Amino acid sequence: MSVYVNNITIDTGAYFSRDFYLDNIDGSPLDLTGYTAASQIRKHPDSVNATANFTVAFIDRTNGRIRVSLGRTTTAEIKPGRYMYDVMFTEPEGSATNAGVWSTLDADNSGSYRGYTNSAWTSFMNTYAYSRIPQSGFLSSNPDPYGVETDSYIVTFPHSGSYQIEAAADNVGTVTINGTTFNAVDFNDTNVGVGSIYLDKGNHTITLTQQNIQNAFDTFAGNPVGLAVSITYIGGSGVGKKSIVLEGNILATQDITPQCLVTSYTNAAFGAISEDGAHDSGIGSGLTQITINDIGEYGVVAFGHYDNNCTDLPNLTTKFQDSTYMDQIQNYLLLGGIVMYIGEYNSCGDTAAHNTRLGLLGTSMRLNNISITPSTAALTLTGQVALNFPATWSHGTTNSLEVNSGTAIYSSGSNVTVAYEKYGSGAIILVGDSNGSSKTPQNYYNAFRDLVLYG
Repeated sequence: MSVYVNNITIDTGAYFSRDFYLDNIDGSPLDLTGYTAASQIRKHPDSVNATANFTVAFIDRTNGRIRVSLGRTTTAEIKPGRYMYDVMFTEPEGSATNAGVWSTLDADNSGSYRGYTNSAWTSFMNTYAYSRIPQSGFLSSNPDPYGVETDSYIVTFPHSGSYQIEAAADNVGTVTINGTTFNAVDFNDTNVGVGSIYLDKGNHTITLTQQNIQNAFDTFAGNPVGLAVSITYIGGSGVGKKSIVLEGNILATQDITPQCLVTSYTNAAFGAISEDGAHDSGIGSGLTQITINDIGEYGVVAFGHYDNNCTDLPNLTTKFQDSTYMDQIQNYLLLGGIVMYIGEYNSCGDTAAHNTRLGLLGTSMRLNNISITPSTAALTLTGQVALNFPATWSHGTTNSLEVNSGTAIYSSGSNVTVAYEKYGSGAIILVGDSNGSSKTPQNYYNAFRDLVLYG
């Protein structure tokens, strides 16, 4: 990965967030699927303790969009001055170090033959060797039994790092990757390591050649031909490896802007924004269908799924990807608004699409793609913030939330079904199902508004 340098300014005592779009060297988006990330602020690069930790959210993984943010209470504890930060990415879990990536067992082009063994060959040859000449009959029946046979394969290399090449041939063979050629050792040589190469993560072409040398025998058994190749990942910025991708300096300045937390709204009720006809946010006759331009007039605004319609919500995804549309939602949240997002159980709603939209909203909460069927979920939230919530929340079949997704409000056993996460001065609420209590959330308006005041 490349290292991006970007300097930022933070107002102490104010909510901060910044989106970054990360690209590959060739300008294409950096695919962050599966990665985890952490970010710290330090006074100096060698400081033992971090001044603060950014929250890192993956807003659009496949297109390399992330968001780093700090809550108001966190920035209030940062003294004005100069700091430095970095964002550390960890490659997703997968095959372990020294894991096989490709071998001639995968050589499946037309005219490739495998399965022949020979007592004169090593176990490596007998395991991996393949031939571009049929492994039975007379060699003379083939058009060019002693010429150079060539074929190529496009192979996906899962990590940026070093790869070990092992190759052996009867009689002559080569492996070429990105213009670097490795010569295979003899078929009876037990030391088959022929070199290593550094490759970037992604697709690369492997070209193989093999050639037989004529002897007194005209049968394949008397004069066999084969090439054996194995490629393994041996290290680099791969599985479990950490790479600093984003870094820079921070100027923390005192925030002198007045606090403007909104606690009173023109319409002290729920609004619902529907971008896919009746398929989303049609969650009860007591909710007023509004547009995004009205969002600032309602204390709680609902987005998401509508029971009885097991469909995806493509138009809502498109809206969330629009920066102008999302700015209106984020400004609403920053000033104390509440967004309620309603999901669905995984065989009805598209969990992956819901989680994409949650990422676009800027929350780390996610649906778990595990359906459960409780009749009710019990209130697990405690303290003053919980006083106006009812003891139970009713569900049909519901999607549970991922572990550590925000602060649990309702749970069924070990499964959290309703949770919230603070966003600026406001909050985002995630509900796993659109049935039951989700149909009449207006009954809990005061409880949801308490999340801003006491959460």
